[in-house]
Amino acid sequence: MSKVGFLVELDIDPMQRESFDESMRQHSKATLAGEKGCLAFDVYVHTEDPNRYALYEQYADEAALDVHRFSDRLAKHRQEVDHLIQSARIWMVGEEVDRSNFPGRQDCE
Repeated sequence: MSKVGFLVELDIDPMQRESFDESMRQHSKATLAGEKGCLAFDVYVHTEDPNRYALYEQYADEAALDVHRFSDRLAKHRQEVDHLIQSARIWMVGEEVDRSNFPGRQDCE
């Protein structure tokens, strides 16, 4: 089975940023500690726009992701923060690609 990862981009209501930040960081820590299949849950804040967040999450496999997707923890977290989010986009991370598939131009000196 292969790992499953995704990137989430969020724009947060500026008036609610502190509340969102605290809740999001607590959620990421609790998920890492409480879900064996959660391998990474990173929270990033844009350096030029503190109302823009990026999350990177990685799970051991689809089953581990399903544990998270349908967890009481996530449902409760969504109730706490969904109204603070102005927009959200999610990208699934594909399979690992061999770096040798990106050699660059061969005729460069």
